[in-house]
Amino acid sequence: MNKINNVIICGLGGLGCICGTAIKDSNIANLKILLDEDRYRKYNNQPTFFNKKKYYFDYILPDETNFNADLVIIATKNDGLDFAITSIKNFVNDNTIIISLLNGISSEKEIAKIYNPQNIITSFYIGHSSIRNNRNIFQDGIYEFVIGTENKKQNKDLYKLSNFFSNSGIKHRISNSIKEEYWKKFMINVGVNQLCASTGLTLKEIKKDTFLTKRLKDIIQEVKLIAQKEGIKNYNKIYKEALNFLLEEIEDATPSMLQDIQAGRKTEVEIFAGEIIKLGQKHNIETPLNKEIYNKIKELEQMHN
Repeated sequence: MNKINNVIICGLGGLGCICGTAIKDSNIANLKILLDEDRYRKYNNQPTFFNKKKYYFDYILPDETNFNADLVIIATKNDGLDFAITSIKNFVNDNTIIISLLNGISSEKEIAKIYNPQNIITSFYIGHSSIRNNRNIFQDGIYEFVIGTENKKQNKDLYKLSNFFSNSGIKHRISNSIKEEYWKKFMINVGVNQLCASTGLTLKEIKKDTFLTKRLKDIIQEVKLIAQKEGIKNYNKIYKEALNFLLEEIEDATPSMLQDIQAGRKTEVEIFAGEIIKLGQKHNIETPLNKEIYNKIKELEQMHN
């Protein structure tokens, strides 16, 4: 099949809404939002507002068996990944394309433990964070999804996905160096998400402080050392590009992890500092700053819960 007709999105936060509203507005596919029973009851009685526009989506539960997905978009937070992996089972077939929009570097590996790796296209989001208050979500339109593969056998699915995104108005581009860009995004997240969350400051405020600016560089330096051991080519180049993006290209940011702390939600520290600490142990590399920030964010989570 050369066309994507049936789509499932698992997760209706900021990224899920960017994709879901674009697909719904373009009316180019049969879209279902996959939910657990609690959210199903809640969302059926409450519309979603995205950029002040009201949306009613078609929801589906994991136990339904009459929907075959051509594309599955996993857009949960990290703590929803296990649910997503288990819940998409009835809707995935041999030809289903699966993408994960989760932060971090491990979600595709987790999905590939259950589903055919050949069906998984590497993808990530880069852009301004969404601001959300319950089912009211705002995103300023500055974003893109980056997709790519190092496996030429997946090129057909890659371009099928790209065509679908283009036809639905989802901003994206195909990367010819997806693995390096993937790790650069990870460097950015480990640095800015965690430092903002642990200090309660925005990126603009951090850049006004010489000590914190150096701390940002040093946190990302630990990621660079891990990337080198993980076989990432041009690790010095992507380290410099990550810093340039944060210190020169964007003026300010209120990252999602800072928003999570402010709202009393669980953060994604496990897939940032937690992952770096684990990989540091694997490669016998010291990661003291990520250990420090991990403990600090865990303390903040406890204080707000």
